[in-house]
Amino acid sequence: MNGKENRRAPRHRHDSVIEIFDVEGNVAATGRLQDFSEVGASFIVGDPVVMPDRFRARLRLMDRGVLDAKAHVVWIKREKNMTRYGIAFDSLKRVHPTGEFKGPRD
Repeated sequence: MNGKENRRAPRHRHDSVIEIFDVEGNVAATGRLQDFSEVGASFIVGDPVVMPDRFRARLRLMDRGVLDAKAHVVWIKREKNMTRYGIAFDSLKRVHPTGEFKGPRD
């Protein structure tokens, strides 16, 4: 291997939360975000999760705010006590959590 990075976008390490939503909009799983880029992410869960072909996820990044993504799984690696997932984003947008105020105060 030549050691050259072949990713489409630089990855940044994160120790944040990712939430995976089912088709009804309920949280189906939560995991620990490992890394993130503009085109995808990886995360770990303790127990394996059955992931649909396409799903919605919410990423809570301290330096970027809360992001909503439509995504799909591109790889899965099962390890001794956890399962790691690599996902690619179909769309990614910044959202604000409920109650967050972005305007001037009276």
